[in-house]
Amino acid sequence: MIRTYLEFDLAAGRASDFVAFFNREAILETSRAQEGCHSAELTISEDGTKAIVTASWADRAAYDVWTSRGDRSDQRVQLNELLATPIDDSTVGQVFDVALDGTPADVGS
Repeated sequence: MIRTYLEFDLAAGRASDFVAFFNREAILETSRAQEGCHSAELTISEDGTKAIVTASWADRAAYDVWTSRGDRSDQRVQLNELLATPIDDSTVGQVFDVALDGTPADVGS
């Protein structure tokens, strides 16, 4: 299993708009509906300047399917209106292997 982290620098005062965009576009729900996605979360820093999207995936292949979607370019254009630092079509999250996940089998390993 892998976990992905994608951080966004939000434009001043746009945190709620960013959350609304994710909600309106059903981004987390769409990722969760994709085969191989186990979880997806959007977090906003207390000061509203950063957003982090994390997700867990069965493997890198499942994440690669997600990042090769055809609608990413249209969403990127809309997202950039809410960001202090723009993203481009090649922007993807950092990928980490999940070494332990706290299930009973991992305890004491």
